[in-house]
Order: sequence, then structure tokens, then C-alpha cells
Amino acid sequence: MVIQAILVGILYWLSMGRASYFISFAFRKPVVLGVFIGLVYGDVQTGLLYGATIQLMYMGGIEAGGNIPSDQGLATCIAIPAAIANNLDPAAAVALAVPFGVLGVLINNVRRTINSFYNTKADKFVEDKQYDKLSIFSFVLPWLTNGVLYFTPVFIATLFGSSVVQAFINVIPEWAMNGLTNAGNMLPGLGFALTLVVMGKKKYLPFFVLGFFLYSVMGFSMLTGAVIALCLALIVSLFKQNDEEEVA
Repeated sequence: MVIQAILVGILYWLSMGRASYFISFAFRKPVVLGVFIGLVYGDVQTGLLYGATIQLMYMGGIEAGGNIPSDQGLATCIAIPAAIANNLDPAAAVALAVPFGVLGVLINNVRRTINSFYNTKADKFVEDKQYDKLSIFSFVLPWLTNGVLYFTPVFIATLFGSSVVQAFINVIPEWAMNGLTNAGNMLPGLGFALTLVVMGKKKYLPFFVLGFFLYSVMGFSMLTGAVIALCLALIVSLFKQNDEEEVA
């Protein structure tokens, strides 16, 4: 049981540690983690079944500015081991995953707060042109800190049961929870601002504003919004091609 708890904790660390962002981004998906967690417990088929069921909650979700609305990695790494150990129904595994997805958002906010101190030190090394020390504060220490933050809750929950983690959440002061929650609520706004900067060209702003207000008024899902956006892009592209052909 201890070995399994250690392995699942390492899986979550690898999925959220961002040593290689593109790999970890794909690795943290419930349907992918489910396969590896199932392998740890000797039942890949069941792990995949739970992972695919949990994945349905996160279909069409976006991470504006890197802000995660719910930590699917933590939800998966705590819910699937508990579901396998207790032979739970897939629907029960989903219900168990939800609160821990929220806990993962708080852990991510703590990670960002700690990393701000590392960033300050790294900026100082850049100013002093001490580039040989830069990697320690820009990668090594943040990655190891991520290991402590991400490995610990999964290891404890897998070894002693998810109720232990829930009990820990209950003893956190309300002011601390509110502070982390409010900090997290500000991040989507920052994400949209970064999206506008990346878009750059003013001619694309009407599409952004249109999409934002359509989503606010109609309340459709992200998947529906993606389909609408794709259709608009194809229509604009088609008219542009026709205009170019007429000019030619």
C-alpha cells in the first residue's frame, strides 16, 4: 500500500510539476492518468474506466492565462485509488473527484505564491549577470517545491484515505481559504487580458467581444462556443478568399 501511495504521488507530481509543460499538460488528463494508476493497482481496465468517466467533467474546459478552474490531476489521483480500493461505481468516483479538484486550485495558488519569491531571486541573478545560478531558482527549486506540494496530499490520501485530506481542509482557517479563493478568482481576468495581448491585432477584437457577450447572454458550453467560433472563422476565411479571387 505504501509503494502504491508513493507511485501515485509521483504520478501527480509529474503531471503537474511542469518539468516539460507539453508532456505534463497531456499527462494530467484523467483518461491518461487512469491508465497509469490502473497499472499501479494492477487493473488498467478499471483505471481507464474511472479516468474516462472523470474526464467527461472536464471536456471543453479552458485554462485562461494558465488558471485552472479545477485541478483534474489531483481529482483523478485521489478519486481513482479510492474508487479501486473500495470498488466504487464510476459515478461515485466522479462525485469524490469534485471537491479535490477544488483543493488542487488552492494548491496551485500556493505554488504560484511561493514561486514569486524564486522569480524575484532569479531576476536578481539576471541583473547581476550570474547566469550560472539562474537555473537553480528558475527550475530546480520550483520543481522540487512542486514535488512537496503535489506529492504530499496524494500520498496521504492514498495511504490513509481521502477523509484524512478532507479533515485537513476543514481545519484550514477561513481567512486563508477566502484569500486563496479570491486570488484564484482574479486569475481568469488576467488570463483574458493575456489573450488580448497575444491576439495583438485590433481587427480581431470584435470577434473576442462578440464571443464573450454571446457566452454571457446565452450561457452555452465551451464546446458549443468552439463550434460557433470555428464556423465564424470559416465564413470569414471564405469571404476573404472570394474577395481575393475577384480582385485577381
